[in-house]
Amino acid sequence: MNKVVLISLVFVLVSGFFFFNNYGFTQSESVETIEELIQEALQNNPYIQVALNEWKAAEYKIRSVKGLPDPMVKYGHFGESVETRVGPQENVFGASQKIPFPGKLGLKGKSQGKHAEMLKEKYEAAKREVIKNVKFVYYDIFWVDKAIQTTEGEKAILESLEKVAQRRYESNVTPQQDVIKAQVELSRLIDKLLLLRQNRKSLVAKLNSILNRAQDSELRSITDADPSGFKYEISQLHEIAKGSRQELIAANLDIERAEYEKSLARMDYLPDFTFGVDYIQVGSGETTMPNDGQDAWMGTVAVNIPIWFDKLNAQTKEKKAQLEAARKNYENVGNNVSYEVEDLYFKILTYKDIISLYKTALIPQSEQAFDAAKTGYETGKVDFLNWLDAERILLQTRLAYYKAIADYQKSIAYLERVVGVDL
Repeated sequence: MNKVVLISLVFVLVSGFFFFNNYGFTQSESVETIEELIQEALQNNPYIQVALNEWKAAEYKIRSVKGLPDPMVKYGHFGESVETRVGPQENVFGASQKIPFPGKLGLKGKSQGKHAEMLKEKYEAAKREVIKNVKFVYYDIFWVDKAIQTTEGEKAILESLEKVAQRRYESNVTPQQDVIKAQVELSRLIDKLLLLRQNRKSLVAKLNSILNRAQDSELRSITDADPSGFKYEISQLHEIAKGSRQELIAANLDIERAEYEKSLARMDYLPDFTFGVDYIQVGSGETTMPNDGQDAWMGTVAVNIPIWFDKLNAQTKEKKAQLEAARKNYENVGNNVSYEVEDLYFKILTYKDIISLYKTALIPQSEQAFDAAKTGYETGKVDFLNWLDAERILLQTRLAYYKAIADYQKSIAYLERVVGVDL
């Protein structure tokens, strides 16, 4: 019986071991991609939700500005009856409806429609801004993770060479100063690792705020971000930006809205109409006529007279100035977009060449120099300082390579924000 229990216990422990190992392996492989993070941000980011609701609110307002004003009803009571042939007038009931001059409500609806379209473009711009921010933080975390990984690798190499220096010192081949320098360099790398890990925590907190996650949410290490291909010509990018940049489209819509507002200001010189009807309650009189006490009614028409021309002229000039401001704003936005396209295009090409240079020349050369210095130090042909310089150059070169990749990817992300679409 004891043997059966023991065998069963061993089986459970072994099964549990494989279960947790497999579970842990699966978990470690479930790394969130940048596409998943972007989708989460688009669904949960409050800034996007604000822009969405502002756009929807402006759309709902279109129907309200196109509608007629509320009708008016009135009631009047004669404090002192007015005697008529058929009896005294006692009460008056009335209703009226103001009708703006034909075309005014249509212009108001068109103006509000353009305003709603502008807010739609601002909503799309908000999404592009959040996508850019997610990519910026993602590639910053990528660089920090690669820096941590690279620095830890350098730390392991330095620890092995510190042991070599220790053995050579114990054999009276090298002075103790070499051992101390290696230990100082190790301490420097440990300090660098602490700063990198702190920087990563700050970046993850920033990403959590963009994703609207809990601030203590973790993000797995990002160690894979191959440089994206980029084959666009600058003329193509200018054309894409002209048709897709949300702020540029919104600025053009603002011109159209200002034109409707200007036309609406001119129509204020035309009168509005108010149509109404009054029902007069008449009391019984003292006659024997068949219409004794018969109630009366009457229709009314009122027209406002726009005679305050100073006010109307000022309104018209105001709308003209706003139209001119909208046109200049479109030019300004266009100029900024053109500059940003030019600037980012050449930055991307430069980063692309730098990445290629690091990958094909600088890193292999630094590795060769380091290996030669390491071998030379172990054989006593190279002093410790030369080996240490080679190790530092190799570390800096690798970190600069990953930094160039991150800057390249961030520049493409920024360019996508500038032109308004994914490239």
